[in-house]
Amino acid sequence: MEENEAPNLPDGIDPSRFRSIKVFIYTTTGVFSGYTYCQYQQRLLDALNKGFVTSKLQSGSDFLPLFDLDVFSPGIPTRHMDTVYIRKNNVLMVGETESPKSGTSASAYPIRRKKTLETIINLPQTSVKGNMYAEMWEELQDSLNRSDQFIPVTDADIAPELPSGISHSSFVAVNKDHIVYVGKQ
Repeated sequence: MEENEAPNLPDGIDPSRFRSIKVFIYTTTGVFSGYTYCQYQQRLLDALNKGFVTSKLQSGSDFLPLFDLDVFSPGIPTRHMDTVYIRKNNVLMVGETESPKSGTSASAYPIRRKKTLETIINLPQTSVKGNMYAEMWEELQDSLNRSDQFIPVTDADIAPELPSGISHSSFVAVNKDHIVYVGKQ
């Protein structure tokens, strides 16, 4: 497989209905770097908040599927795994490590004008500095109080650098359950 080529989807996942996305998942025990999948017209953020559709078209909402991945944990040698399912409650953030290819999920969503909120989000042992977005009439607190478990941040700088070496991502979804505080810049 070439370096920039996505792996085949796991057995039982129909490639005509699903696409693979290169992601990193930061948990309390380390970083998982590999591929997940979602429907062609589904954003990663929506898959995280609403669930991942399985090959039997059931929504899986408690676990994130990840395949062809490397696991980075402090003090433990990096290891490769074929497939894991990570419990969402343990996820601090999920980030895309490659930009989505044109013609995938973004074309399904109408563009609405929103205002940019420059924020810093503190999580246990790390912080994410980047842009959140709010409807034109909303404030930061309104964006935080939505019912979604994961909130989107673009142009995210991560400090300190994660065990996998990641310190920036064009998109991350932060798990609200692990936020210590959010501040406006």
